[in-house]
This record gives sequence, structure tokens and C-alpha cells, in this order.
Amino acid sequence: MIETKFKDTEVGRIPEDWDLDRLRDCFEFKPNNTFSRDTLSKSGEIQNVHYGDVLIKYGLHLDAQKDLIPYVANPNYKAQDCISDGDVIVADTAEDETVGKATEVINVRKKKIVSGLHTMWLHPIVGKRYALGYLGYAFNASVYHNQLLPLMQGTKVTSVSKSAIKDTFILVPPIAEQQRIAKALSDIDLLIMQLDKLIEKKRAIKQGAMQQLLTGKKRLKGFSKPWGEKKLGEIADIYQPQTISQAEFTDYGYMVYGANGVIGKYNQFNHITDQVLVTCRGNTCGIVNMSIGKCWITGNAMVINLDGNKAMDKVFVYYLLSFLDLTTLITGSGQPQIVRFSILNYEITFPSTVQEQSAIASVFTAMDNEISALAAKKAKYEHVKQGMMQQLLTGKIRLVETTVKTNITSTNVHFRRSVLAAEIADQLCEEPTFGHVKMEKMLFLTERLCHIDIGSHYHRDAAGPYDNCALRSIDSQLKKQKWFEVRRTEKGYRYVPMQNCGKHKTYFDKYFSAVLPTFEKIIDTFKTQNTERCEIVATLYSAWEDLLDSNKPFTDADIVNEVLNNWHESKKRISKERWLKAIQWMRENDFAPNFRNK
Repeated sequence: MIETKFKDTEVGRIPEDWDLDRLRDCFEFKPNNTFSRDTLSKSGEIQNVHYGDVLIKYGLHLDAQKDLIPYVANPNYKAQDCISDGDVIVADTAEDETVGKATEVINVRKKKIVSGLHTMWLHPIVGKRYALGYLGYAFNASVYHNQLLPLMQGTKVTSVSKSAIKDTFILVPPIAEQQRIAKALSDIDLLIMQLDKLIEKKRAIKQGAMQQLLTGKKRLKGFSKPWGEKKLGEIADIYQPQTISQAEFTDYGYMVYGANGVIGKYNQFNHITDQVLVTCRGNTCGIVNMSIGKCWITGNAMVINLDGNKAMDKVFVYYLLSFLDLTTLITGSGQPQIVRFSILNYEITFPSTVQEQSAIASVFTAMDNEISALAAKKAKYEHVKQGMMQQLLTGKIRLVETTVKTNITSTNVHFRRSVLAAEIADQLCEEPTFGHVKMEKMLFLTERLCHIDIGSHYHRDAAGPYDNCALRSIDSQLKKQKWFEVRRTEKGYRYVPMQNCGKHKTYFDKYFSAVLPTFEKIIDTFKTQNTERCEIVATLYSAWEDLLDSNKPFTDADIVNEVLNNWHESKKRISKERWLKAIQWMRENDFAPNFRNK
């Protein structure tokens, strides 16, 4: 990332070496069809991109090999032309300001795909080069979407015309920089997608555990007493509170829970605390929730008050009712509702001891906490992605080389290195495996895998790769900034937070946001790994890249030989088989070097 000179354009200041492409001059607007959703099918020969899918289902890139694209049901339909890799599909109609949402089509291969109802199909004209993957980001950047806002027409349904959109502009860096921007943003997209999959996996695991533990099919260790059966009215005080209208909401006070969670605040005093709730009216009828802390409940929910029953764990009851299907209690031909009588007489089966109830509740609470932490991490990455798009797609931050350069002054290099170390310490300081040696390995792997220059010079020491001078400088800087103090303990050196801990993050975002996905992958992978495991990977990486730098052919056995015979005697304490397995692991997990970091 480097400083750059800017020029004034129709869309604001952009880098001097960037182009501003007017759509009518650079894209062919190909004809779309007008097939509605009900004329599409799940099979056929020609696939059809519908505007509703562009708005909701597809991301900034439509992967033709992975995403579900409906087919034209009419067997007599013949496409005059089909979508190519790098074509952009824009939704020209929506019910809000998402109109103009675009998706770039990739991985078309031999598929026949056309653009459907309420879409614009943009195909780059001959002679215009755009890096595959770049346009999906460029057409969804705020600098582009802001051009569409004054062009939107309509109230309930909003649209933008083809003639208007033809006079909008996209920012176009040099082709190599487009590739680097697309790579940086796709890396964080991949990380977000992986978190999505992990969250879904954890939810599925939780659902399976509920099926086992909340039915008694599986018992936790130490519990064997038989389960009992009672009506909810026999174990809880069940009532429907007085409705609080929105007109009564205040700017302060206790949270008000409605059918879908918190809906406002109310400042009176007859509140309740930590209660199980069942929505009893409306489209969400039968949904179970649990209020947190002091709060109010509107008349749309039924309170299952267990405060007077010491034989029942209310968190367990929350999970049990969440698992059961309370929609079977719904009555009413008009608005769905659940009456109090139905809930009072609803029978549940549960452990006879509160200890077993609490143990089961603790299992699900831990699962929910893990899912919430993953969801928070995903939200963080989504926020980071938006910041990266704003910076990279306007040229405020430039990715012009494979290495993220630091300033030439040694002071700046040392400070940036300390900022990176502070972030590593901030994420790992509570781990029992983290100390001086592991810090050095994390710095090395971050520098190599993120392709950043932090001014270190690593040596083939016993615990190497190692730069003792750089580590002493980092320790001094961390203490000077009052971020962390390094203290020697019985278990080695530890990083102890100081009063300014966390204040490095502004600098970290400034210097290293472009490599955050790779950095987080390194942290997540090695967070709980012991120091020796980190040493193995770092040592192999260093030896491996040295052999790559020699421009001579070599095998995995040659890498291990380099470690065992041309490094330090201490490396021989680790078996050859373990080194070889680690090499395979590095390949499978994308931790292998592919070029020398100059």
C-alpha cells in the first residue's frame, strides 16, 4: 500500500493512473427476456437469471457451476446469445434502494445462460479488459451505487432506466491492480463463506444434540434417575401481560420484548427479569424466546414464569420449549393465536432433578455462545469487507505490488512491526501456549503468508526462524506504547496487557486491513497449537522457500533434509515422519510457500 496522486473526475477524486469508464462506451447492453418466475423450471437446456435472485440469492459474483440458476421451461425458446465469463447482470427494479444491485457471472464454461426479467445484461466491448472478478466489486461499490440514487424512479417499486444507467461510470485501475483488488476482496469473501458454513454446521450439531438430550435418548454422565411428565401449568405461573403500544415507548428504560425480540423501551417499574416467553399472536405464533435482564413483555407474548419453582431450571425449559413444536397449539381462523388454556395444559417430559436440567442447559448454552461468537466474527469481517471495498475501489489504498510495502524509514517499519505484534498478543495473550517463541513464529508466518515487510531478519537458530533483535525491539515498543508488558514467569515469557491495550487497533486497520483474511486464518489455525507445532511449520516454510529461491528441483525429502542437517541440531528431536506429515498438512491447508518474499 502506497501514497498516490489523485485527479478530479465526474465521480470525485481518483488515482491519476486509473480510468473512468462510461458504461455506454465500454459495455454492450445485450437484450434480456421477460420470463416471469412462474415460467421457469428446475430443469432444461437454457438457464435464466431472474432479477429477484440477483437482489437476494446471488452475491456480487454468480458462480455458474455452484449457484442454483432456474431454467427456461419453454422447450421452443432459442437463445440468440448467451452470457460469458465477466458479464454483469444488473437488477433494474426493486422495492427499495437495492435497485442496481449487480452480479458478475463467473465459471460459465459450457453452460447456456441468459438474462431475464427486470435485468440489464452488460457485456464488455472488444478491446476493454477487466480482470475476472473485479466488476462484481466495482458495480457494487458505494462510489458506483451513489451515482444511481438520483436516477431512481418510483415509490413503492423503484427502478432505474437503461438510458440513465448508460451514463454512469465505473472506476478502472490498471489490470494488474484489478486482479490484486479482486484477490484481496475474494479472500475475505471466502472467509465469510467459510464462517457461514461453520455456523450452519454448529447449528446442525446443536439440533442433533437437542434431539438426543431433550428426549432422554442420550443421558449425560452421572445422571440416571427417570424423567417425569407434567403440564406446564403445574410447574410455572403462566400469564399474558398488558400490551404496551409504541406510543408509550420511551428513549430510556427497560427493554420491551415483542413477538420478534426487543421492539422498544419503557420506563415504568413493573418489569420482569429473565423469563421464558412464547409468542401467542401473529405470524410468529409459537416462537420461544428468553428475555435477558430486567424488561417488559408486550401482550403478544405469554410469560412462562418459573421463579417460584426451585425444582425447574428456567434455561432448560427455554431450550426444551424451543425444541418442541408449539405451533400445534395455534387456533383461530383469522389471526393465528395460542390461548393461555392450551399452554397451561401442554405436557412436557423432563429430568426429575434440577441438576440434570442445569447440566443439559449448560451444554446448549455453550453451543449458543460458540455460535454467537462465530456470528460476531462474521459480522466483523463483513464490516471489514465494506471498509476494504471503500478504500481499495476508490484508490485510497493501493495494492500495486505483491508485497505490502512499509515506509522506508526504520522508525515506521519498527512501529508497524510493533502494531502487528500487538494484534497477535491481543488475540493470543490468554492462551497458555503463547509466549516469546510462539510470538516469533506467528510474526514470521504472518510476514511470509501475508507478503508484508516488517523489517525482520530471521536466523536459523535452535528455535528458529528467529530474530532476537527484532523481538527485543518489539518488547520495548509494546511497553513504550503501554499496550503490553513482557514478564518472565515460571512458564516462560508472557505478554501482559497494559492500560492502553487495544488502542493499537486503529493503526492495525490502517496498515494491515488488506491482508486481514489471511492474518485471521493464521491466528485461528495456530491459536491453540503448542509452540513446537508452530516451530515445525515456520521452520519448514523457511527451508522450503530457500529451496524455491535456489531455482533447483527438490522433493519433500530434500526439505526435511534441509531442516535436519543444515539448520540446528535441536531440530533432530522431531522425527522425519512428523516433518513429512507437516509438509502435506501445509499443502492441504494452503500454508505452503509459492515464491520467495523479496
